[in-house]
Amino acid sequence: MWQKMKLDARGSGISGLREAMELAAGKGCINMGPGVCDLAPDPLVLEAAQKAIMHGHNCYSPCTGIPRLRTNIADRYVAQNQMAIAPENVLVTSGATGGLECICKCFLQPGDEVILFEPFYQYHLRQITHYGGIPVFVRLQLPDWRFSSEELEKAITSKTRLLVMSNPNNPTGKVFSLAELETIGKICRDAGVVVVCDEVYEHLVIPEKRHISLAGLPGMFENTLTLSSAGKTFLVTGWRVGWLIGPARVVETLSVKADEAYLCAPTPLQHAVADCLVFPQEFFRNLARRFAHKREQMIALLQDIQFTPYLAQGAFYVLAGYEKLGYRNDLEALRALVENFRITAVPGSVFFFNSSSAGMLRFCFALEDELLNSTCDFIARQATQYPQAAKACFTYPT
Repeated sequence: MWQKMKLDARGSGISGLREAMELAAGKGCINMGPGVCDLAPDPLVLEAAQKAIMHGHNCYSPCTGIPRLRTNIADRYVAQNQMAIAPENVLVTSGATGGLECICKCFLQPGDEVILFEPFYQYHLRQITHYGGIPVFVRLQLPDWRFSSEELEKAITSKTRLLVMSNPNNPTGKVFSLAELETIGKICRDAGVVVVCDEVYEHLVIPEKRHISLAGLPGMFENTLTLSSAGKTFLVTGWRVGWLIGPARVVETLSVKADEAYLCAPTPLQHAVADCLVFPQEFFRNLARRFAHKREQMIALLQDIQFTPYLAQGAFYVLAGYEKLGYRNDLEALRALVENFRITAVPGSVFFFNSSSAGMLRFCFALEDELLNSTCDFIARQATQYPQAAKACFTYPT
């Protein structure tokens, strides 16, 4: 049977993210790798789901999403994201990933080119290549993950169909500035390239930065498809309720592909998310505050063990370089963490195309306070009480 599968399917391996998860489980590690988010949701969020199930919202729902959720999403974007939209501009999807799949089905033909900022979110690349798209990469440069407008312009050809990006960016946590978004918007609009912007981390932005929706900028709504999700905002990544925002005629066509793929997003959880979206604004501000201390802890921990962390401006993970530690590649650095400290991370190379090593690992700090505190304390004690042993653990023997 396996031999009857398509060649590209047989050649597929599990993502580097899941490899890290399996490594952590096999060694009994604390998983600081994939952006799973192990934090408990607010009780009000769980109550909303329980209420929806008990009230009988357990059957199929419209492929576009239940009307109340579409309305509440639209109202929120009008109030918070400077988009003058209505419910017909909203398609409820099975996670933001489900929305991107619908876009790829409707926009891509084999040979079409798609621009991605690198490092990139692995599942964006997989969706694009699955539907025959050819990725073209524009590198985000350290230390602040800036891109070159000249490089972006040169990357666009007559075959370019889409630019797919995330803001805040996955995996860097970069929050694109107004000037950067205006540059991206103008270049793509002038070239007739549709921008797909994944904004699932918009409520995790640090106070010093401000999230701006590309589609809310003048002249960009008709040229942008916006993706988002309830998973990160309400700490319910397993609910798989996302949405796509765009021109009504395009949304109507995309909804047909959503219907073909999965009929509808989970109905009771759509009702729950509709309730959650009208929580007071303080709920959403508290979410960012909740991660502020964790982010500081993670950065301090990484600095203590001689990693070079790059500040994540809008995410619950951080990329960190290991150039001070003497490792030869990402795998070597990851194995040292696993074997010596029983924590794991994601190899940075999984976020770069055709790269065996990126010189960095990604750490997720979306852990409950008790677990994060105990992990930080343990590693600090190791480094303080046994400095020579700690140094040996983190330095490749010459």
